[in-house]
Amino acid sequence: MAKPHFHESYFAELKPGASTDVRDLAVNRKTNLPSGNKGVLGPGFALVIRHQRILWWVFAANFVLGGLGASSAARALGHALHHNLAGEKLTNTFDLGIFAELVTQPDVKLFGHSGGIAVFAGIYVLFLLFATPGIVSVYMEDRRFTTGEFCQAAGSYFWAFVRLALWSLIPFILLDTLFQMVKALSDYVDERVAVDQAAFCALVIGIVPVLLLLVWVRLWFDLAQARAVSLKTRDMRRNVARTFGIAVRHAWRGYGAYLLICIFVSIATALVLLMWSRTPGRAVWLTFVLLEIIMLTHIFGRLWQKACATTWYRLNPEPVPPPPVPPPWEPYRQAPAEQASGSVQDVDAPLSAEVEAPPSEELNQSQQS
Repeated sequence: MAKPHFHESYFAELKPGASTDVRDLAVNRKTNLPSGNKGVLGPGFALVIRHQRILWWVFAANFVLGGLGASSAARALGHALHHNLAGEKLTNTFDLGIFAELVTQPDVKLFGHSGGIAVFAGIYVLFLLFATPGIVSVYMEDRRFTTGEFCQAAGSYFWAFVRLALWSLIPFILLDTLFQMVKALSDYVDERVAVDQAAFCALVIGIVPVLLLLVWVRLWFDLAQARAVSLKTRDMRRNVARTFGIAVRHAWRGYGAYLLICIFVSIATALVLLMWSRTPGRAVWLTFVLLEIIMLTHIFGRLWQKACATTWYRLNPEPVPPPPVPPPWEPYRQAPAEQASGSVQDVDAPLSAEVEAPPSEELNQSQQS
């Protein structure tokens, strides 16, 4: 027996006589939301582990496309290190100042290979846009998809998620504008205030709310992806507006999970970078493994956030009205004919006397002859 959808199970728990009007089932009515506002950090982590095949496929795509994009720049940097004294210092340990000085030299031209890097980065973005609907579908149904089911789910919502990504550019551009204002304020403080570290403190104080808003916007659009797949809607403009109300009014526990995941990923990245900075340059494979661990940590954290958003939406589904039930069929009953009193009148007009007269004897004789 197939497991009922969580929307169906919600309506099965409604009391008899409960209203199912669309206006009464609006998502901004707290009385109609299920009491499922539980922690999502642990269930989201378990969801990523159960479907870890997605994690390794995304990591493999990042590894292959990143290697192809950075191959030309790696060859140019390797050629420069063989003919530069700075290579000896970078061989023993990593020095950020020497590395920055090296990549700015005209014979290296490290940033001259940015075209190939941008091409493969664009391919990776398209891959993520295609795979994201399938990932959200897997997390929403919490079962293993076949390759055909995954590609079908990914392809059916590809253009809808492209439009959703375009809508997400609006808040991200606003956040970038806000960051530029904070940076300009920091430069102004640096020029006008003689206190040491005043500009740095102003930058840190101003950038914290920007980062908090950035995490909230990410939660907002992850919930929009989960809602689009759950309700099978492709109207992204209305979906973004509805999900904004959900994120503002109800999704603060999910927002806390997002912040904890960001803190975890930041601490793990800092620890691995500290190990990388103390690794000698001759240990190429160890350096490679450490950097790939950083990339794997970021991919895992991003999938963990999507799993948390999907789990939160499953615990707090937006109620949808059940399909209308057609009225029961009743046989058609014809009303009995009214009995008219007296003689029944002819419907047609009376015929003339000549027509109603019996045929004459001459006509009979002519027929017999």
